[in-house]
Amino acid sequence: MSDNPKTIDFDSIHPESKQKNLHQMMEESSAASRKLPNNLSKLTQCPICRSKDLKYYTEKYGYPLDKCLNCLHIFCNPYPDKNQLQLYYNSPMKAFENNFFKTSLESRIPIFDYRIEVIEQYLKSGSLLDVGSAIGIFVEALKRRGSLFDLHCCDPSEDACQHLQATWPNLTIHQCMLEDLELSGQFDCVTMWDTLEHLQSPHQTAHAIKRLLKPGGYWFFSTPNTSGFEWEIAQKDHLQLLPPGHINLFNIKGIQYLLEHTGFSIVDHQTPNGSLDVSYIKKLLTQDNSAPYRERLGPFLTPLLENDPLFAEHFSVSLSHGKQAGNILVIARVSS
Repeated sequence: MSDNPKTIDFDSIHPESKQKNLHQMMEESSAASRKLPNNLSKLTQCPICRSKDLKYYTEKYGYPLDKCLNCLHIFCNPYPDKNQLQLYYNSPMKAFENNFFKTSLESRIPIFDYRIEVIEQYLKSGSLLDVGSAIGIFVEALKRRGSLFDLHCCDPSEDACQHLQATWPNLTIHQCMLEDLELSGQFDCVTMWDTLEHLQSPHQTAHAIKRLLKPGGYWFFSTPNTSGFEWEIAQKDHLQLLPPGHINLFNIKGIQYLLEHTGFSIVDHQTPNGSLDVSYIKKLLTQDNSAPYRERLGPFLTPLLENDPLFAEHFSVSLSHGKQAGNILVIARVSS
């Protein structure tokens, strides 16, 4: 197995044209969702560690986010309610995003190739539920690999599910929120790629996954790692601050707390995409308002990342090996 996935450049995943259109559509979709009444109250304690030591963090797309000063979890407060989320996930913006995923599929496949290699260290067949499948890049990577898994997909987006069914007619698809999936003890593993940050009730989600898994089953997931390098530099400007889509943003401390309190143990965790961190920060350095990022990087790292490709390459590998990149891959298992 390779130590890390192939080098991945930020612009190949998120080109400028896509970001400009996405920002405009995010403004429109979030404004529409905010017009709906929200029946949820503002939380007075952290949804992960239950600490009451909360502080206002920032506002994005009209939604306020708080930060827990105990576990450093960042979350939308109050959360958008179910009706707001349903409108958002079936908005023109999500259809646009799904279409972009289709056109950038080949650039994204290497990310999933590596994740499949990780899964195959633990099991190579059995029943697999993929949660938040979107247009099925993970499914495509599995099919190309000749996977032996009996594959199910779960996604709340009608547009995504229609695409999945049209592309793979024999795929078992569940168009619903995970918590509404009425199955139990059926799966050998659950995968959830960059989806945990979208879900409203992390503890409820983890309990639902435990219910869906067989005894000793595995949960493989990835999510933004807010204690990673790119987050330390971008901070409140980070591209992943995207409510009402991203409403829970984790770090390893919060992940450990969540898993231990919902019947899971962590087998391993990695941050395999250091090259994305470096290319993202290099992009920030080209912006007109790059002064804050240069100051956070300091006078040593800034010119090296800008002008020395070999250093940038080695630095990205070091981020991954040191588990300091901005996206975390977790291997968890139902505790005995």
